[in-house]
Amino acid sequence: MSSKQTVCVVVDAYSSGAFLPAAFSARGYPVVHVRNRVEEYAPYAGGEQPPGVIDVVDFDGDFDDTLSQLAAYDVNYVLAGLESGVGVADHLAQRLGLHTRNGIERTEAKRHKAAMVDTLRTAGLRHARSQQVTTAAEAMAFAARGEGYPIVLKPLQGAGTLGVQVAHSDDDAVAYFAKNVGSADMWGNINTNFLAQEFLIGEEYMVDTISAAGHHRVAEVWRADKRVIDGSRVYDLSLLLPPTDPVSTVLSDYVFAVLDAFAIAWGPVHAEVMMTQTGPVLIELGARLHGGIAPAITLPVYGANLALLTAAAYTAPDHFLISTEQPLPHRATLAQTALHCPRDGILTQELDLTTIRQLPSFHSVRLRAAVGPVRKTRDLLSSFGSAYLVHPEADQVHDDYQRIRKLETDGLYSAIV
Repeated sequence: MSSKQTVCVVVDAYSSGAFLPAAFSARGYPVVHVRNRVEEYAPYAGGEQPPGVIDVVDFDGDFDDTLSQLAAYDVNYVLAGLESGVGVADHLAQRLGLHTRNGIERTEAKRHKAAMVDTLRTAGLRHARSQQVTTAAEAMAFAARGEGYPIVLKPLQGAGTLGVQVAHSDDDAVAYFAKNVGSADMWGNINTNFLAQEFLIGEEYMVDTISAAGHHRVAEVWRADKRVIDGSRVYDLSLLLPPTDPVSTVLSDYVFAVLDAFAIAWGPVHAEVMMTQTGPVLIELGARLHGGIAPAITLPVYGANLALLTAAAYTAPDHFLISTEQPLPHRATLAQTALHCPRDGILTQELDLTTIRQLPSFHSVRLRAAVGPVRKTRDLLSSFGSAYLVHPEADQVHDDYQRIRKLETDGLYSAIV
């Protein structure tokens, strides 16, 4: 009998992934946090470790070295907490021979946007017309071969909507490449190649799934309303839908087929899908938790959250699979309202959120911005943060959302100079 401590490994336990260590630790599997130092998002690089972490190992590109450090433990599970951890987690699980591994055949396609589309095409699934491009001329030719503008341009391995822009003309394409070639994505990768993609028309949804032994469960479906700011589509209002909503079944069938195409048998996936006139089309997926979501917000709605469900899927798959036969309860309306910074400047004092906190449906607020330099919201990372609204009555949530938008125009950001 091994004397080694049994653990779970989480690669890049940041953002929503920071809640995984506590969830696994509560089930008897303390976490060793592997930090990917090859791809690193600066705001996550330091700071205290999340609860449930008993050791930290840095990955510098050498899997043998990382595995030698992990050899002190009996590793039962490996999963990613953040997008930058996906590839490392897949390779570690493969090298360790874990029964919960997803393999490495589709690892690149989980992050590389062009390979992602190719995987869908090969599987015979609906996909957006796309092409990898390196110059404005190639993007312009892509538009000309299709239905013209608008088209979407995005970095091949980006995240957080950073660098994602809608081009409406050749001039827009030229301006996009002048701005983005040579820029860095949030992981520090230099952008030299991009994806040109048809502009999908329809309603956008976020589908969060948990898988165990090849069986998939939809945990959450969000309708993601966006608005266009400076040519970029940024999150506005995201609404958690009840499992009885008719669109949920259509989305579930499609996303399950996507998961199978990517050979994902274990763990969480966050899929962004456009419901078009011809059916659902994947925008992109992340083989990790829905980012930036506070775990407490869904407790009043269905009594659990994605981190808890993920830990259950790995540590008690039989029970988890039995529970997938029943839909999760839906006791209230939940909405995430993005707070939009109106301009670049300096935030001279903390926002006065008193009125927002007094709204009947107010649940909580998570702020990204702090006193100091701030940027106009043009992507997810430059959002001021989010206000979460929960209430049994959907109309109350909608009214409070409208009130927040009015507060924004009536001086909520007056402390920015």
